[in-house]
Formats: sequence, C-alpha cells, structure tokens
Amino acid sequence: MEIIDLQSREVFSHQGRGVAALVEEPYLKIRQVGLEPGKDVPVHTADAPVIIQVVRGEGNFSVGKETVRIGPGKLLRVPSGESMGIWNDSQDPLVFLVIKTPLPEERSREAAVSAQKGLFVNLVDFAPLKPGKEGAFAEWFRRSSEVFAKHPGFISRTLLGPIEGGSRYAAIVEHESKETFMDMHLSDDREQLFHQVEPLLLGSSTPYFYERLISYRK
Repeated sequence: MEIIDLQSREVFSHQGRGVAALVEEPYLKIRQVGLEPGKDVPVHTADAPVIIQVVRGEGNFSVGKETVRIGPGKLLRVPSGESMGIWNDSQDPLVFLVIKTPLPEERSREAAVSAQKGLFVNLVDFAPLKPGKEGAFAEWFRRSSEVFAKHPGFISRTLLGPIEGGSRYAAIVEHESKETFMDMHLSDDREQLFHQVEPLLLGSSTPYFYERLISYRK
C-alpha cells in the first residue's frame, strides 16, 4: 500500500509553474501540475489516453477545438492523439492531476524505438542577434545546455550558426520522448534561461517540433 499526500507534492517554482511525478509505471503515469494565476501549459498532442482531475482551483482546459472550465469534482477525458492545453486565468493557484494510461500497442511501439536516440526533436529558429552579441549568445547557449542536460530524457542540444552572410542561428534539441521534453519545457530552468537570452535577440524565436522517422549516417 502507498499513500500519496497531494498537498505535500505541490510544486510551484518562482516562475509560477511546476510538475511532480507521483506514479511512473509502464501502463500508468500520474503527475501533479501546479500553475499560478496567468500561467499555462502550451497546446500539445496527447501521446496516450489522458484523464485530468482538478485538485484545487479552476481553469480553462482546451481539447481539440473545444474549451471548458472545470474545477474540483470533475474529470476531463482526453483521447490519445488529441490536442490539449491548460490556462489558469483565475486569481488563485490551479493544481491538477494528469493521469496517463498508455495502451499496450503504444507501449510495444515505444519499446521498439527505445533504442533509437533522437525520437523527439525540437528545432528552434532564433531571431536575429543584436549587433555585437555573438559572444554572449554562444556563452548563453553553452551554459543553458549544461542546465538542460540535467533534465531526464535529454539527449543532445546543437547550435547551428549562419553562413554566407546570414544572421540567424538555430538549435536542434533531441529528447527521448515528447513527455520528457514537455517536462523540461515547463520547468523553471527553461523559462528563466529563455528570459535571459531575450535581451540578445531582435524579436521572438520560433520553435518547430518533429518526430524522427529515418536517420542515415555514413
């Protein structure tokens, strides 16, 4: 028997969000997410059937093209493959459970590709750098990569530089799964580090997300 005290496992960083892993089993994953007012979980695709249960507070939950507002006492079911996002537009903290139940066939596919590194790939197209900020940007990338490398599921992070008169940089980030990437993406580390790089850029950077299908190297 195991009793989990949900209140003691609430996580809120100074950036206003946090994730605590409560159960990590092959066919059951339970995580408790905390969002301060104004914080959100970006829209992403559910990689397994998901059930969301609000522990305290209330917020807006989008599933596909629909958005509902729920609080304690209700469950929200999200089919595998459906888009979902959460936003706390209230004046109070929002705490909810994310219960994932991977299907057997999904687990079999996961096992089949577990040895293939770089399954989930994030390509970041950075905005142009401000004049004279190349050195500071390279140092930020090196330092931030050391921090991100400490997160579970991290594989690699590569900086690509411009050639032939270009002015834009790009980064390729490889993670073992979308799930481990999203944990990093919602972390205090990620939000704090990207706030640090904003003064070096002329505008906003654009992220793209991919799943590795074929890899060929000579």
